[in-house]
Amino acid sequence: MKIIASMLLFFLPAGMLAQRNVALTEKEIKDLVGNWSGTMVYTGSSNEKVQVTYQTKLEVLDAKDSLIFNFTHTGPDGKQLIEKNSFRIYEEGNRLSFDSAQFDIVDTRRRGIRVTLIAEREGVDNFRSADFQEMINLGPGILNYTKGIRYMDMSDAYFIRKRVTLTKNK
Repeated sequence: MKIIASMLLFFLPAGMLAQRNVALTEKEIKDLVGNWSGTMVYTGSSNEKVQVTYQTKLEVLDAKDSLIFNFTHTGPDGKQLIEKNSFRIYEEGNRLSFDSAQFDIVDTRRRGIRVTLIAEREGVDNFRSADFQEMINLGPGILNYTKGIRYMDMSDAYFIRKRVTLTKNK
């Protein structure tokens, strides 16, 4: 009995850890194809205290080996910002191309039918060394992503540069 209990205690945490890093399935990625709408809250790059909320429309197209994200952000003044990005997870499941940059996928978390993907990269922002983090949360009919930045000379915490919250149009 002790042997069985010991084995259960050993394999239970290992099983939970293995489930935590399950990559996105092709179906989950292809379910993103379609039209989305929602908001984007952008924190200014020259003054981190200024935030602007944009109304956002997104068209996601299937390009076979990747997805094309066509964003149209409309500001409070009516001006439009057009953004086009590709979204691709490489076959090994450890790299992501999104928001015009290459990221290392550091974690994939599943909570029921929702998946959260956390990806990071190093780079430069406002002439300063920085770490960038993309946190993408998706599920049936929802797509949220957050772009965080952490300056190497300041803090251990990421501040949010962009937060996009979208729902799929029917």
